[in-house]
Amino acid sequence: MKREILLYGDSQSNADILYFTGIFVPDPFFAFTLGGKNCALVGSLEVGRLRENSKLDRVFDLSSELKSLSASAVRDDVSVLSSVLKKNKVGSFYVPKNFPAYQLERLRSEGFDLQVLDTEIFPSREVKSRAEIAQIKRANSVAEAAFEYSEEILRNSKIERGILFWRGSALSSEILRAEIEKLCLSLGADAMHTIVAAGNQACNPHEVGHGAIPANSLIVIDIFPRLRDSGYFGDMTRTFLKGVPSEAQYRLVDAVLKAQSKAILSIKAGVDGADVHSLVRETFEKCGYKTECRRGVWSGFFHSTGHGLGLEVHEAPSLGLRGAKLKAGNVVTVEPGLYYRGLGGCRIEDNVAVEKSRARLLSDYHYRWIVE
Repeated sequence: MKREILLYGDSQSNADILYFTGIFVPDPFFAFTLGGKNCALVGSLEVGRLRENSKLDRVFDLSSELKSLSASAVRDDVSVLSSVLKKNKVGSFYVPKNFPAYQLERLRSEGFDLQVLDTEIFPSREVKSRAEIAQIKRANSVAEAAFEYSEEILRNSKIERGILFWRGSALSSEILRAEIEKLCLSLGADAMHTIVAAGNQACNPHEVGHGAIPANSLIVIDIFPRLRDSGYFGDMTRTFLKGVPSEAQYRLVDAVLKAQSKAILSIKAGVDGADVHSLVRETFEKCGYKTECRRGVWSGFFHSTGHGLGLEVHEAPSLGLRGAKLKAGNVVTVEPGLYYRGLGGCRIEDNVAVEKSRARLLSDYHYRWIVE
């Protein structure tokens, strides 16, 4: 029995629906296949632009289809979809793991056979086309401009009473993050939840950072802009320091750079992402950096080496303990890091396209980390 595909959600937050339709729609709707044709059921507000600008083969008008329902039918999008599907004599579908329970149960009660997949509904999303890779590079160019601007702000900052001052006021994580995000927006990308974390704050890798930025402290800046026109993400991290670094900080940053370089050189089609991750862990251990958890607090290297990147900032495949055989066309981040309270954190992240015999960098920014 041939099954069609059925999706539900908005294409701003649901990457599968954006991939399927190629257009941003802010409100939830049904998208599905009929005989291999890509279709959607949307309100009259969206019908025109989806028919003109999307990847869809057929767009059903919710308002028009409502008129064909019986007087006793529930007058909502589930009833309309049921009517459309029955008219087209389609009853069996694959749905993704994130398909909402209410719609699932309603459609099953209407007699439809819905099978929830435990794998990705569009495994093709893992292998990027040249056009998709170009979008990711473009998103990274926004991040690169934001790093340049961040360095300019740090360079123009003064050290007073152990903290940084910029334009006469204390430079906080909040101020630097706002400047980064405003620049990204001006370049056509949304940069939400940008990380600007200094000192011990950076030892929690997803801490966005708050308060005044101390001098002589490692500052982790992680920028993952999403292009407003296509939805593709970039994802880059650099670590900076304004002031005078200690010998321990020098060693920490050198170890992270060494681990990242080795990881990138090891990546090619056919390699298991878990092996890349193991190489990074071994490199850190040989450099004398242990990973451990004491009283519920982790130190060392305790996150994955990287992840897939595309219409989601975190997607398959993984460069971590779970691993996955890398394929030509995968795009992955490579972002080793070390974190020790009292010393600080360092993470350095770039993106690569996996090719048959190598990894090709999709991000380009220098690794000079001391800002004078």
